[in-house]
Amino acid sequence: MLESEKIGNVNVVVIQVESEKYLLEVKDVKEIYLPGDKIIPIPLADRNIVGVIDIRGILYTIMSLKNKIYDRDGAFNLNEDSRIILLELENLRLALLVDKVIGVRKLPVSIFEAQNTIVETHIDYRFIKSIGVKDDVTYILLDLNTLIPPEILSMKAQPVQIKREVSAKQPRQIKRSKGEDEVIIPRVPKMDGSRAQLGNLLKTRKSKKTIKELQLTDDQQDTLKEVGNIGSGNAVTALSRLIKKKVDVDLTNVGIVSFDKLPKYFGGKNKKVCGIFCHLENSQSTILQAFELRGMMSLVSNLVGKESKFDPKKVESKDELDDFAISTIKEMGNIMAGHYASALADLTGTKMMIDLPEFTMTNVESLGSFLNQDVQSLSRFIILIKTSIQVVDLELNGVFFFIPDMKTLYKIFGKLDIEYESLLEQEGIETKKLSIDDINLSEIQRDALQEVGNIGAGNAANALAKMINQRVDINIPSVEMVELDEFTKEVSDEKEYLFIAWSNVEGKTRATVLTIFKVDDIIDLTSIIVDDKKKKGIDLRKSYRKAEDFPDLYADAMKELGHILASNYTSAIADLLEIRLMTNPPDMNVDEGKKLFNLLKDEIGILKKLSLVITTNVIVTDIKITGTFLFIPELETLENLLEALKKYY
Repeated sequence: MLESEKIGNVNVVVIQVESEKYLLEVKDVKEIYLPGDKIIPIPLADRNIVGVIDIRGILYTIMSLKNKIYDRDGAFNLNEDSRIILLELENLRLALLVDKVIGVRKLPVSIFEAQNTIVETHIDYRFIKSIGVKDDVTYILLDLNTLIPPEILSMKAQPVQIKREVSAKQPRQIKRSKGEDEVIIPRVPKMDGSRAQLGNLLKTRKSKKTIKELQLTDDQQDTLKEVGNIGSGNAVTALSRLIKKKVDVDLTNVGIVSFDKLPKYFGGKNKKVCGIFCHLENSQSTILQAFELRGMMSLVSNLVGKESKFDPKKVESKDELDDFAISTIKEMGNIMAGHYASALADLTGTKMMIDLPEFTMTNVESLGSFLNQDVQSLSRFIILIKTSIQVVDLELNGVFFFIPDMKTLYKIFGKLDIEYESLLEQEGIETKKLSIDDINLSEIQRDALQEVGNIGAGNAANALAKMINQRVDINIPSVEMVELDEFTKEVSDEKEYLFIAWSNVEGKTRATVLTIFKVDDIIDLTSIIVDDKKKKGIDLRKSYRKAEDFPDLYADAMKELGHILASNYTSAIADLLEIRLMTNPPDMNVDEGKKLFNLLKDEIGILKKLSLVITTNVIVTDIKITGTFLFIPELETLENLLEALKKYY
């Protein structure tokens, strides 16, 4: 059923493939992009896939709509009219290559209502969502759910994205693993002096004894082995299909090992390896694929053929590879990690998300330290679920490691009904969930969090200043534990209407970034951004009490403004602390202050009875506008944020 506006219209993008015109709903389209020469082909890919493209640091898989509709092979030709349509799909970064984008139209929903219409078209009827006729013109609305092949939908595991699930018990996270025997157990290292104060965020319930080993029961060992077998089996199948070679797999082992013992799995500390990392979001868990360097380079050389010029026998570092070879390695890692993760997601009945892959070339001796830094573990021990593989024809040996953090282990065991209380006892941790009463910030911690607000808001304010070409100032951030009702009074008058855009932040620490302006102020700002200083594009006689009341031009610009400010706020923090953070697309709303914060409490779970809030006011002096940035870290991951700040205090 079409999603329509209240007035009975649907916004569509009109596209052309050969001589036929089709429609896509605007809600399914993120962006229309001019491809240029940036498409990188994927060797041995499905014939509908023409390649991948890097758009602002994000890899999108490109499917040719012409190949799909007309059942053609994977060759594609670009001209000045060719466009790439980035799709707005949950958990899937996919784009469509079309011959032409004609424009955006608003059509009455009534023309798509059931009627006896006969249409001559080349497209399979299964790909048609609806057909409408207006003024003797036929409109064919495409159905993305059937148009996108199942094998491409399975690639959701590339940047597999997980949405946090809030549970009264323990939140369940998904993990992907392959590996033999090892496990990482995060422990907070001891500090002295003022730095120790920064680490004492929680009134921890850990015992004082040092944990040397973690004893797994037979059931726990068997479960993790099966997790590794299933995940690695699915990934190896994907690899075998990709390279069209037989891949042998060893049985998975599980155990505990120190980082300094990793070299034995690769034939010695000086052995050169290529490591491909995919991080599991909302946790410190990682999927690592490690391959002997020479065999890996031979494989990549075979895949890319004449498209790449590197010598596989001489490569020693990433700098010696061209963009095509690097993209091929990342895409291969992305596909395998995605299949690994999706298999575990199916097994545990949970959603999973991985980041885009990163890779390194190094000797095995350096791999442990690299892994420790990249995963940002607080322990010298890791839990590894390890599976060895071998591609005989290419003399390629490799290892899949699934490296779950302890929380992920508990979630896997809980989902599969495996007892894990014994592990909690060994760690000396009670199962009680962290509450606001467990937070006790020192002055150093408050100063550190204040600096987080200062840097994040400063970067966001700088972005705003560039957008409106005006000076923007910020005040000194405040860090406070607040109650919802009292905080609402601080932000606005009781009956005053506010504009709020909020974005969830994922990664090493989880948080919510909010941008708040009075309604009149956001209209003034937006009029500058859209170059409508006389405000001819908005009816100023009207009272704007809902976000959907704004004209499309203004609403789109406001949402984009919220996204840019939140992204700049977050990226500044991530760059400073060298941690991985990702800002989700924003939501926005307009309402009275108290109602808005109640909405946020209900919809996204922030601002319980008490919350930690970092508040920074922004002032645009010349046009007398004042706004507010709020950074609200999630309590369960606040310790991670403070840990990252230690090196500065």
